[in-house]
Amino acid sequence: MTGFVIVVDMQRDFVMPSGALPVPDAQALIAPMQDWLAALDPTAVAGVLMTLDTHLADVYAGSAEAGQFPLHCLRGTAGWESMLDAHVIDPAIPVYRMEKGVFDMWAEPGLTVSRAGEQPIDRDVFFARLAGRGVDNVTVVGVAADYCVRWAIEGLLARGFRVEWPAALTHGIGREAEAVAAEIADSALQIQPII
Repeated sequence: MTGFVIVVDMQRDFVMPSGALPVPDAQALIAPMQDWLAALDPTAVAGVLMTLDTHLADVYAGSAEAGQFPLHCLRGTAGWESMLDAHVIDPAIPVYRMEKGVFDMWAEPGLTVSRAGEQPIDRDVFFARLAGRGVDNVTVVGVAADYCVRWAIEGLLARGFRVEWPAALTHGIGREAEAVAAEIADSALQIQPII
C-alpha cells in the first residue's frame, strides 16, 4: 500500500449554509465525497485521516484567526461535527482523526493522530512512520482549498510526499483548487479535474 488520504475539515460550520463559516457550495461535496470514500481500495490505501478544525471560545478570541473569521468549529458543538460518515470506508482501511486549532495542520506543536482503541501518536512521528512503510502518495480532499487544504498539501510536499488533489472534491472560500495549485507550483502536486 503506497497511498493515504487526508480529508480536511468537512465540518458542519464549513459545509452547511447555516454554519458559522460556510464555504460556498461545500454542501455539494458531501454525497460525491461519501461515494469516493466508499470506493477506496484497501489494497491501495493505508489509511484515511479526518482533520477537525477545533476551537475553544476563550483561546480563539485572542487568536490571529479571530481577526479574519467569526468563531467557528467550537469543540463539542454541532458546528464542530463532521458531515461525513466514516463508516462507509472499507473496514480494512484504518480511519484516524486529528484535531487542530490553526489553519496549518503542520504549524501547531503537540498535535496527535488518533484511532479508536489505540494510543494517540505524535503527528510528525505518524507521518514519518507512513513514509517508512513506503507510503509516498497522499490524496487530499475537503475545505477550504485556499486555506487549510492548501497548507496541508504544502506540508506534505515539504515532507517528500507526492500529492494528488481531486479538484472536484474540494471548494475554496476565495479561490478554487486549480488557482491554488498554480500558486503552489510543485511538480509533486497533481491536480485532478475529475474523479
